[in-house]
Amino acid sequence: MTDAALVEDPVRTRLLAAAVRIFAREGYAGTKVLDIVREAGLSTAAIYGRFRSKEDLLREAVVQSAQVSGHAVPEAPERVADLINRVASLRPEPLSDDEAVRLEAYVTARRDPQVAAALADAGRRRRAAVQPLVEAAFADGSVGPSVSPEAVLFFVQTMHLGMLLQRGAGVAGPDPASWDDLVGRIVASFVDQQAPPGKRPRERSRKLTT
Repeated sequence: MTDAALVEDPVRTRLLAAAVRIFAREGYAGTKVLDIVREAGLSTAAIYGRFRSKEDLLREAVVQSAQVSGHAVPEAPERVADLINRVASLRPEPLSDDEAVRLEAYVTARRDPQVAAALADAGRRRRAAVQPLVEAAFADGSVGPSVSPEAVLFFVQTMHLGMLLQRGAGVAGPDPASWDDLVGRIVASFVDQQAPPGKRPRERSRKLTT
């Protein structure tokens, strides 16, 4: 089915939105197809005419959630340091439905290769959004030439997922000031301290903005 066909199918969009809400609320294991149908206000025939199974629905929901939460970098930060500061920030609010579905998908991916493949695709979308910031960081010297770009990208993704996991579990974070200081030290360590002074970033590039 083409992308245009997906956009033009309001029933499919309605089912996906309902699936995201139910998976987020009940978890993948606790969700039944009938729950999704009822949430969408549709018949069972509507779901099986568009998705082969609950797993198929989850895969599509993962991709949709990734497009919402990962395809565009939120608030368009200018530097990779700002992005790391943002994804590592301590936030008290509950997970959004899209964030909760992503965590459910990571658990399911351990046993479902197709869900794992959908997560990999979602990761590529997020990477595509973040990569220009990483490239700019190398260009302006806020990330040293001895640091691996792949490592920086993986760090950003891992930090984001880890913070989602902590929030989802309701884990209380440390003192915000001490946490911000630690994150600032980590980002500062990306700078190549052996680089010639003229190649080092401006001082503001080493500090995280709020």
